[in-house]
Amino acid sequence: MMNYIISFSVLLLAVCQVQSISESAVRSEIKRLQKGLSYLDDSTLTDSSSYQKQAENAAVSTLTDQTKLKAFIADRSDKGNSFDWEDKHIKNFYTAACVFFATNGVSNLKVKQFQPTDFVVPAWDKTDDWITNPDYCSWFGLKCFLDTLGPEEIEDQQLQDQIIEIQLFNNSLYGEWPPEIGLLGDNLVTIDLYDNFFQYTDDYSWFDSMKEMKYLWFGTTSWSADGIPTELNKLTNLEQLDCSYTFWSEGPLNANAFDDLSLLQYFDIGDNIYDPPDDDTLPSSITQLPTLTRFYMDNVKFVDDNNVEKSFPLDFLSDMDSVIEAWFDFTKFSSGIPSLPENLKSFSCVFCGLDGDLDNLVDSPGVELDRVWLSGNDLTGEIPSNLGADNKFTNIYLEANDGLVGPYPESLCSNEDGILQEVGGTEEICGASSCCTCTGESCGNLPDPTASPTVPPSPLPIGFCFSGESMVNVENKGSMQISNLVLGDVVQVANNKFEPIYSFGHKDDSSFVKYLQIATEGQFVPLEISDDHMVSVSDGRYVPASTIKKGDMLFTSSGEVAAVKSIKSVMRKGAYAPFTSSGSIVVNNIVAS
Repeated sequence: MMNYIISFSVLLLAVCQVQSISESAVRSEIKRLQKGLSYLDDSTLTDSSSYQKQAENAAVSTLTDQTKLKAFIADRSDKGNSFDWEDKHIKNFYTAACVFFATNGVSNLKVKQFQPTDFVVPAWDKTDDWITNPDYCSWFGLKCFLDTLGPEEIEDQQLQDQIIEIQLFNNSLYGEWPPEIGLLGDNLVTIDLYDNFFQYTDDYSWFDSMKEMKYLWFGTTSWSADGIPTELNKLTNLEQLDCSYTFWSEGPLNANAFDDLSLLQYFDIGDNIYDPPDDDTLPSSITQLPTLTRFYMDNVKFVDDNNVEKSFPLDFLSDMDSVIEAWFDFTKFSSGIPSLPENLKSFSCVFCGLDGDLDNLVDSPGVELDRVWLSGNDLTGEIPSNLGADNKFTNIYLEANDGLVGPYPESLCSNEDGILQEVGGTEEICGASSCCTCTGESCGNLPDPTASPTVPPSPLPIGFCFSGESMVNVENKGSMQISNLVLGDVVQVANNKFEPIYSFGHKDDSSFVKYLQIATEGQFVPLEISDDHMVSVSDGRYVPASTIKKGDMLFTSSGEVAAVKSIKSVMRKGAYAPFTSSGSIVVNNIVAS
């Protein structure tokens, strides 16, 4: 029988015989891994009820089970009929198991703070293959490859058996995030915990180990810090960060936190509360990030020690040379529209308290805006006569600015290139203009919400919903708002079929909810959908709406595809999730689930 070299006395698998690793080898390697993390609390490692001990026991149970290992080898037949256990397999299994036992059905400080004493912490929603399968790469939400790579590169990554992505968004994680995650720092690229509100940690000592971390998304969780923690600067390869609607709040935007984040491209700090910044401007370590292209600071409050909300000028935007998209909706500023950076394409500042005129929309050197949302401000003066002459707008909204004097100029309304899609304004502006597509509330940018980023959301989970203004096609009734659907209505679904509504996941008429508004070419009414709801893309996959980018192709009700032309956040009253037997539904002419 052919033998293979082994590490730390691990017994390997051969073509004709499968023999499991010994219990002592597993426990010995885990102990070695634990000793390598100086920031671990040693007192919990031997506690039989600790998540570490549960993870260790699970590793022993599964990795020493010969029957499971035989099945594992059979499942990997496309990669050869032999397999070598190495240190890395125990490390990856144990670390992932720590995540499972630390966050599955476990309470924490925030649960005790916000939930009644008799609250029963739920288990994860999905646990496919977790703990029981030695192939941790098959566990729900774990990937041992990056799907953005080519087929050959993906195959090479899969053969390495290293966890590269953790995608457990919207999966009812509670408990405390385990610092053992640092054991995966040489390979882990992605952590996506979005929309697990009661998932908690205040320990970021493990950041220093995350050498390959590029994507860190924990918006709508209870991760906590005094503002933005300085440990963030340890993530020197970070490209995308979402810490919106979290407890990284009620503290400063620490300038040092952004040192060495020269690769950061996407940054969302929306729906949080911070200390007023020094010198009435954002730290230069943020505004001068060299690769930052998308910056979201919507619905942010700056509150001083006396609990008084403060505002400051938006002038810092002028220094953000690389930014393409900047959204500040509902964040209050004490200025007008500043000179805009020349790379800016998408600018949204709805209900920001902006005053003054619109001149910088056209006078900022080199700027070529194509999407602007400025509803609900205190803007005044005449709309510039050359608006749209140099900037080829696709969307512009100026409604609820009663001091503006119209009409929209011919330079905008002539639409010679045929790219202008939506124009919103006041009755006064649009009454004399032929190119308005909506006025006032009909544009969908009102009303002004009240920020409450440091309290949990309403008990209603809103992970998979449409706004109440969304339209569906009902058999024998025609088009109607989704809010008017009732059980038994037969609605259009994928593949031009119709199916009855058999239940509602959500049907709430009163809550204000934040949605993604996804506008596509050729569709007058944009899709308004929650971040984690799934939409059908051109290659036949269903993907979360939060992953959709401008230019992506979405399936329409006719089976054709439409290109995404813009994406923004909006507040809407109501949340609705009708269920069909196929799991699909056509909403605003786009196929979703």
